[in-house]
Amino acid sequence: MESWYLVVCKPKQEERAKTNLQNQGIEAFYPKLTTERLVKGRRTVKQTALFPNYLFACLDSKNGNFSAVKNTRGIGGFVSYGASYQLVSEYIINLLKNERSQTTESKIPKIGDVVSVNNESFNNIQAIYKEPDGDMRSILLINLLNQKIEVSVDNKDIKQ
Repeated sequence: MESWYLVVCKPKQEERAKTNLQNQGIEAFYPKLTTERLVKGRRTVKQTALFPNYLFACLDSKNGNFSAVKNTRGIGGFVSYGASYQLVSEYIINLLKNERSQTTESKIPKIGDVVSVNNESFNNIQAIYKEPDGDMRSILLINLLNQKIEVSVDNKDIKQ
């Protein structure tokens, strides 16, 4: 009977370990998280591991080649409690596989979010994020003299 096991990878080598396991005919999986950030004022999208340094491997619990998995490049070993390796239920794996396409984390403000502006013109002024203005700037609504005024600000000057 095949079961899913929790495997520890070497730092930042989840993809390498997954590829090497698949080359050996072992089903491997690690969920990814898509993050959106501002880097040097530009919006960038990056995929990272949801559980850094861990992946899931599907092995036959009776005839699984556990030593081959332990000696695979990019893998540090199995997570174990005593003499037994940590099993992960099929239900959890299916949940992670179904949700991985929808998993997104954004460090970029959404329309209507309250942000703080820190530049030479506006120091620690609260504003409402309205919309992006190209790759490097955003349009904010600032309350000055009880009126909402649209201002275009560099993304690097916006803090959430």
